[in-house]
Amino acid sequence: MLKCLTARLSRCVTSLLVIVVSASVLAQAASLPKEMKGRWTFMGKRTNSDVMSVLIDGDGAPGKVTGHLSLRGSNCGALDEPFQGTWDGAELRFDAVLRANVNTRLSGQQCAADATKFVLTRKQGQTSFEGEGTASTGNFQVTLAP
Repeated sequence: MLKCLTARLSRCVTSLLVIVVSASVLAQAASLPKEMKGRWTFMGKRTNSDVMSVLIDGDGAPGKVTGHLSLRGSNCGALDEPFQGTWDGAELRFDAVLRANVNTRLSGQQCAADATKFVLTRKQGQTSFEGEGTASTGNFQVTLAP
């Protein structure tokens, strides 16, 4: 009888361990990476592309998030621009202001006063994010990865 109880207890402990490890893996998958880097690309009369990065404050758990955006632009850019947004485990949404003469290739340009809206999606089982930035002057594609 003791053998039977020991075998059952061993199976229960193993099952519990599998559940705990699975929950931990799922929680990590739902969390945002602390830092992501990549590129933005604007397709119009002329194609423009350059680097950008996002730093996430806190643990990156689903819910409200804060962070900082750096985006090297032609006319408008950002350098450690603070943002607030939301993360639901699959989609990151945030607004950030891009400014003239901040991390730009050209100087003396004008930028829209309204914030650029970013919507980035992480596909299931992947670590990279894809999406777009939407500004009053146009949309651009974004790809980021940890």
